[in-house]
Amino acid sequence: MPYTVSQFLLDKTNIEEVILKVPLYYDLKSLPALLTEVYAPTLHIDYTSLLGGAPLTIPSHDWVHNYVSPLIEVYSSCQHVTCGIVLPDLPQPSENHSRPATVTVLAQVAGHLVPKPPSGDGNAPKLVHNGGLLEAEVERFDGLEREGRNPWRITRYKVVKGWDNGAGVMDAVKEKRQD
Repeated sequence: MPYTVSQFLLDKTNIEEVILKVPLYYDLKSLPALLTEVYAPTLHIDYTSLLGGAPLTIPSHDWVHNYVSPLIEVYSSCQHVTCGIVLPDLPQPSENHSRPATVTVLAQVAGHLVPKPPSGDGNAPKLVHNGGLLEAEVERFDGLEREGRNPWRITRYKVVKGWDNGAGVMDAVKEKRQD
């Protein structure tokens, strides 16, 4: 069956929407929506560049309730940003291509986080910044599509941290200006 222009555009939009819901739902602390609208039943998660440890293959329910929930609760405010989404293996519409079952996603990501102050500490919380790249994969679930829902769900999600709080870059720039 040929991959039509309208199907290509719908897939592209739906995939981008699923990817963009991750940072939004983290910031809104909307954990049920992550499970019903974003993640596949089983995930391969790699946050090792941010959190250490090892990559996980885990049921999405366990990821959301045992990892995401405690992480987002330590911040009084967050703004996660995903942009520059690229779908390198989503084929262009063509009589020679069929609709893919999985698609790789690459994007730029950043987080701006305000930690809650420790109990009894009068010091104002500091703003934490980090950013890097996202490498993900989404899979199409035909049952969701038959229900009239976005059929794409995240099956693999890897964040590769590229910088943290400027990684000293601004200090180096200031030192050069003072010379």
